[in-house]
Amino acid sequence: METNTRKKYQQYFLLNALCIVSLMFIFSSCRKDIITGPAGDHLKIAVITDIHYLDPSLLKNGAETGKALTDYMNSDPKMIPYGDPIFRAVIEKLKAERPDIVLVAGDITKDGEKISHLAVAHLFQELEDDHIQVIVVPGNHDINNPFAQRYDGDKAYPTASVTPEEFQQIYSNFGFSHAISKDPNSLSYITHAGPGIWILGIDDCKYKENKPDSDVTAGKITPQTMQWIRGQMKIARQKNIMVLGLMHHNMIEHYTGQSVLDPDYVTDNWEANADTLRAWGMNVIFTGHYHANDIALRGSGSTKLYDIETGALIHTPVCYRIVDLSLKKKELGVTTKYITSIQASIPGGLDFVTYSNNFFSAHLDGIFSYRLTQPPFLIAPADAAAAAPAFRNAFIAHTNGDEKISAEEQAKVNAFAQVSPIGYQGLMTLWTDLAPADNNVNIKLTAP
Repeated sequence: METNTRKKYQQYFLLNALCIVSLMFIFSSCRKDIITGPAGDHLKIAVITDIHYLDPSLLKNGAETGKALTDYMNSDPKMIPYGDPIFRAVIEKLKAERPDIVLVAGDITKDGEKISHLAVAHLFQELEDDHIQVIVVPGNHDINNPFAQRYDGDKAYPTASVTPEEFQQIYSNFGFSHAISKDPNSLSYITHAGPGIWILGIDDCKYKENKPDSDVTAGKITPQTMQWIRGQMKIARQKNIMVLGLMHHNMIEHYTGQSVLDPDYVTDNWEANADTLRAWGMNVIFTGHYHANDIALRGSGSTKLYDIETGALIHTPVCYRIVDLSLKKKELGVTTKYITSIQASIPGGLDFVTYSNNFFSAHLDGIFSYRLTQPPFLIAPADAAAAAPAFRNAFIAHTNGDEKISAEEQAKVNAFAQVSPIGYQGLMTLWTDLAPADNNVNIKLTAP
């Protein structure tokens, strides 16, 4: 009897030991869902947005300098031919940075090309394979886009875009398949980022309103989606979980009057929705869309909401964010990083930063010369052309963040007041940097 008992005990011990070893192997092989920062307290987050990637296979026979793509870039200043090497440089930087998660705030592709989506997903998988979790939301360019095109020489031709279902399938590994809950009315979802932390990915894009000859730039969180968010935030509060938001459009104005001067870039009904989210316990939301490095704040005391917008990867300042979240201190440390070189031949032998700055500057002059003749400015063409450099300088300053106007630039702005009072107000609001700082800053949190 004693021998049989000993044998059974040995078999039981061996079985349990094998189970433990197997579990250790499984957990060590899986994607890093458990954060291993100092004292298990820190979550390292990278934020990228507005990649506007066009797969190189969609550019043929000198299309990089052909008429169709040149016309496009003249109206929308993005360095499309360099999108691939820029994005690959970012992927390598992220591998070196080794964040726990990468948040992607939409406009992943130039205009929703299915081929581009598939290529980006392949590169995101490299991060996942390196145990870096990727979490995405769509932007206004990404789904049902009637302007998905391939370029051949001087001409552009239609190419396949993606439906909402295809977007979710292509990016299944990057948030959707690991979702705790999904909104049945949009591509919004919530997922784990680490112990005590959820990411709420909000889909506020209006791609359902796109038509064969037009797309919608603006964003809106529908009442149904807000109701779903309310339920998730209630669960989070009950479980003492911190929820970080992720959305394409700005949730808060990043300069006074932005929703009037550029209404398509702040989500519809932003004031009510921002106040609702902060009342429900959200402290931080990461956004993109306006291609600017800017942090905006709404509220005070225990119900603050910070909108941390990150600049685009397709033109100056070509940047990404690294955010260190300390749960113990309830603090975010935000740092801005830049892509300063890429593996590509730059025209004129210029370095990448100089070329990027020159490209953006030159294209903005033409864009503002036209925009200032349109509502709400309605400035005469000659005056608009003369004022364009002042608007270009103000917009670049806002895009770079931590804007500060010089005495010389202020004199130019003041001179414009007689030409267009509303134009003067627009310039001054672009130059007025609202608190807090934009590029490198520590933010105290109050939630959960």
